[in-house]
Amino acid sequence: MTELSPVDMARAHQATAADPGLSVFVTANAGSGKTTTLVSRVARLLLKRVRPGEILCVTYTKAAAAEMQARLFERLGEWAVADDRALAADLARLDGRDPATLTDAELSEARVLFARALETPGGLKIQTIHAFCEKLLRRFPLEAGVAPGFEVLEDQAALALSHAAREDLARYALNDADGPVGRAYAHFAVELAWSDFHSLLDAIEAKREPLLDYLARIDAGTAPGPHELVGVTRDETPAQIEAGFMDWLNPADWLAAAEGFATGGANDKKLAGQMREAVPPATTLAAMTPIFIDSKGVARDKFGTSKAPPGAASYLADVSLKYVSTLDRVRAARVADETEKVLTLARVHAALYEAAKRADGALDFTDLVGRTVELLTKRATAAWVLYKLDGGIEHVLIDEAQDTAPDQWDIVRALTEPFFAGSGAERKDAAIPRTVFAVGDEKQSIYSFQGAKPERLRQEARVYDDLVRAAGADFREVPLDTSFRSTEEVLQFVDAAFDSPGRTRALVGETGEIAIHRPARLQQYGAVDLWPLFEDPAAPEREAWNAPVDKEDS
Repeated sequence: MTELSPVDMARAHQATAADPGLSVFVTANAGSGKTTTLVSRVARLLLKRVRPGEILCVTYTKAAAAEMQARLFERLGEWAVADDRALAADLARLDGRDPATLTDAELSEARVLFARALETPGGLKIQTIHAFCEKLLRRFPLEAGVAPGFEVLEDQAALALSHAAREDLARYALNDADGPVGRAYAHFAVELAWSDFHSLLDAIEAKREPLLDYLARIDAGTAPGPHELVGVTRDETPAQIEAGFMDWLNPADWLAAAEGFATGGANDKKLAGQMREAVPPATTLAAMTPIFIDSKGVARDKFGTSKAPPGAASYLADVSLKYVSTLDRVRAARVADETEKVLTLARVHAALYEAAKRADGALDFTDLVGRTVELLTKRATAAWVLYKLDGGIEHVLIDEAQDTAPDQWDIVRALTEPFFAGSGAERKDAAIPRTVFAVGDEKQSIYSFQGAKPERLRQEARVYDDLVRAAGADFREVPLDTSFRSTEEVLQFVDAAFDSPGRTRALVGETGEIAIHRPARLQQYGAVDLWPLFEDPAAPEREAWNAPVDKEDS
């Protein structure tokens, strides 16, 4: 049996992935023909007389959606005007058939697909997840609890509204000067430099959803609060912890040790002077820092020289252990306190932002996804909405699946699980089974800052494997690992860059493996240029609330 070449094997995998009768999850390397495979699958669905409106193809960006639609219409347009021989050859390439076996009916069907796609009400559903969510919410506004004529805020408009909410937050704090919001706002306005304070507000805006999620879990009792996380009680303030340490110290013993060091060498005398300048209880932890912490920020493990009395060195070593422990506890209490202040500001800022959106009848991109998840999975009308949708969508295709966030997977699950359960899996009048298709490359995941988790691609594949097979249908995981774009040297470099257990776990989870590139361009040479690493300027040590220091240190 002749072994297939890498190119022939790649073509065979593409044909399997594009088979309209299979549910398929594809892991694909860059340049392996992901978009071509997806377009071929849509074309083959249409050839099976699946109505254009029954196909939902979701991709991540408007540009990708536009490119996919353009490539599909280009192919259908070519079929509409091709002669019999050219059309038969192109159709045969889709599934590996002999062109001579195609019938006149099949050729005629291919020629009318272009017009059929153009005439579909609303057009082909090749769109971003946000566009799909917007369309769904406009169809079911009352069920989703949104204004029927809501406006969608593009990124810049949402940012402008968020900045306006920042100004409202300042006014709110001014009117609540003695309340939690006023105290939190005033604390950071005083403690931080102007630029750092606004960097903190930027972070509150940028991390709005994770912060609100954490607050919701605290409120529900399913997540520990800041004090619990760092191991201090709510009653333990930094000032109280510091005062407790000072009360623990005996001033007489402290001064006696200082006098002992004064009898030693020059360095001992210097230490004695530092101790005399920081006599408890009329001192601070910060004033004691030079005594117990060296210039590198490391706790000292030795005090005095051999010329100093052993008793003085032993005393200070014992105090040092208590000092370091107290310092850690003070810092923990300060982190908890300032984290609570940040959460206070985040909660109010989010409420003001939401109020501004409601006043304008607007939803941002996060709202589109969140409200859709709620509509399809949580609201009392979810079953009815899914029932209404169940007759309209028969095949779902997900492009760039490595950048699909968990809540977006929730939407896909809600739409497709009925495909493989009960009456939804028993469509007697359907030409082919209902299917789900996803394609992605974990190595190209770039939207983690928006919640994308590339490891979900493999996890969802295992979920759908169980769902599809339980319904008696066919599921495949297909690798597209042959790159038609680059050369061996470049591909080997990419493989080496991802060849580590840590990167593998981050991208595909504990049990998956990252696909190795197979070059189609053999005996062609390439090069990898390494540019100088660009590094942002070093941030100041005392940047913001999550790295607190004592006032005396500044």
